[in-house]
Amino acid sequence: GPKLPRRDREELYPKYCRLMLILFKPWRHASDLRSNTQSWSEAFDEFIMNCPDNLKSIMNNIQLLHECKDSRDD
Repeated sequence: GPKLPRRDREELYPKYCRLMLILFKPWRHASDLRSNTQSWSEAFDEFIMNCPDNLKSIMNNIQLLHECKDSRDD
């Protein structure tokens, strides 16, 4: 399947934000993920402010996986 987007690449950051919201923010309708006036990045920034630490840890581990693969390939 497709790779998880990285948060440290500017061109992928909106996709990263969208996916993290889909995976970790409770929602029933797409409109629960962000308001019509918000970008994915803005909605993610708002979510992460009150996000439980265990979910932040999972998101950090996803990023660490990318960084470990980078180090391996260097």
